[in-house]
Order: sequence, then structure tokens, then C-alpha cells
Amino acid sequence: MAIVACALAFNVVAGFNDGGNLLASAAAGRIVPLPVALVMIVGFAFAGPFVFGTAVAETLGAGIADYSSLGMPLLLAAVVASLSVVMLAYLARVPTTMSVALVSAMVGSLLVTRGPEVVHWGGVSKVLISLFGSGLAGFAIGALAFAALRFLLRPATRHSGEQIMRLQYGTVAVQALGYGANDAEKMIGMMAAAGTAHAAGGAFTVPVWAIIAALAAFAVGLTLGGMRVAKTVGGKLFAIRPVHALAYQAAAGATVFAASLLGGPLSTTETTASAIVGVGAVARTRRVHWLVVGRIVAAWLITAPAGLAAGAIAGLIARWI
Repeated sequence: MAIVACALAFNVVAGFNDGGNLLASAAAGRIVPLPVALVMIVGFAFAGPFVFGTAVAETLGAGIADYSSLGMPLLLAAVVASLSVVMLAYLARVPTTMSVALVSAMVGSLLVTRGPEVVHWGGVSKVLISLFGSGLAGFAIGALAFAALRFLLRPATRHSGEQIMRLQYGTVAVQALGYGANDAEKMIGMMAAAGTAHAAGGAFTVPVWAIIAALAAFAVGLTLGGMRVAKTVGGKLFAIRPVHALAYQAAAGATVFAASLLGGPLSTTETTASAIVGVGAVARTRRVHWLVVGRIVAAWLITAPAGLAAGAIAGLIARWI
């Protein structure tokens, strides 16, 4: 029960952070009304795991370590440690990546208690490649998407251009679907791993109740205060117009969608911010606020050692108890 409670708290914070990023992304285009965007994000995020499967939950729940043999105390230590790092970052209004916080906390707790041999380094490598690859992919696809969109819209009339901008309803839906099949599945994987560990060696399965509970917690967090951290990722990076929003929403959605199908966990915030910068680099390079970009990148880099340290401390406490 403790793991479930911490996992749900984690997803409430994710609603503040990642959910706010999705909401700000939708609102920045000024096409989808904010209340409609909120309902769409919640609804399509719920649909994500059922449409695209639970490959990301399986990667994190069973691909980093075998908690069916290691037991629940170490799993709880990792979840508590990652939640602490994410909460501190949120309270400090510092953008962070929850995937890095979680995986580094898992690795930190395992290293100090059981040693490197229990860590599935192939799974860790998969997560790292997905995380950093998604940032590069978001930037590149965002730049290409905006360049293509700008070329296609040159002969368009104002009326036809406005109709094309309504495609943002679709890009918002794709982003939300991808979130449900990726970011939201981090804690779904932890709850599934807890059930596997409790069953003492049972096969890893993802229960439907875990999917519903995790996404309900996300919806609560999004509703209560999702716009706070999102302001840093949105307008402070680049002065966004509707055509920019359509390009980076499509780029971020496509990147998250591809990673979800491959079971690669990533950060929606990181991917969206990278896509925004990619669009900005093509549209108006001098108007991209590169200092803000640097601060966000620095915050992401700090997350890994912070997660490792928090995980190590939590792991030692769990062993002593």
C-alpha cells in the first residue's frame, strides 16, 4: 500500500508538471480553448495505455531490476527517493525530468544495498538512449515540421490557414495519447512491480486498476495546478504563434508516440521543450531565449546525481529498517 500511495502522489505531481506542460502547449496555439484542452488531455491520456499498450511500464517495472526477488522495501525506497527529488524541483520551480529522477533513484538504491550485479544495465541504457534521443529527435523534428509547414502555408489564404490550424485538436490528442502510454506508465510500472514482488516471484503483469489509479492521480494534479511549471517551458522559451504550436505539438507527439511503441521511457516536458526550441531555431533564432534553455538543460543534468544520492540514502534507510 505504501508503494501505491507514493506512486499516486508522484503522478499528482506529474499532473502539475507534465500535465501543465501539455496544457500550456495546447493553450499556446490559441486554437483549442483551455477547458476543451483540459478535457482532451485527461481523456486521451486515459486511453493511451489501452491504445498503445504498456511497454513502458514493463521496461521500468521489470527492465531495471528483478524486484520479485529483491523485494518491496528497495522498490519503495526508489519511489520515495524519486518523489522527493521531483517534489523539491517542483517547489523550487525548476523543470526536471521524472524519468531520470526515477531511474537514477532505482539505480542508487540498488548499488548501495545489493551491488551493480543486480542492475539490468541493458534496461538502464535503453532508458538513457530514449531520454536523450528524444530531446535530439524533438529538436530535429520540430525544426523540420515548422520548415515544411511554413513552405506549405505560403500559398494559403487566411481562411484556409485558419482551417489548417484546427489540426491542433489532433496534435493535442496525439500528445495526450503519447503521455498516457509513456510518462504515466512510470508509476504504473512501479505498482505492477510491487504486485509482482508481493507475489514472491510471480510473472510481471500490469493490472487495469493500476492504470486507472495512476491516470486519475494525474488528472487530479493537472486540475489543481498544472500551469505553474509549464510557464517556464512555454512562452519563456520562444514567443509562440499558432503555426509554431502546430509544428512543435506534432513533433513532440510523434516522438513520444514512437518511443511508447518501443517501450522507451522519456520526458514529455523535455521532448516538448526540445521541439519548441527546434521550431524557434528555424522561425526566429535570435528570439529564442537561450539562457532559459540553458537553465532547463542544467536542471535536467542535475536530476541524475540528485536521484542517485536520494536513492542511495533511501536504500540504506530501507536496509537498516
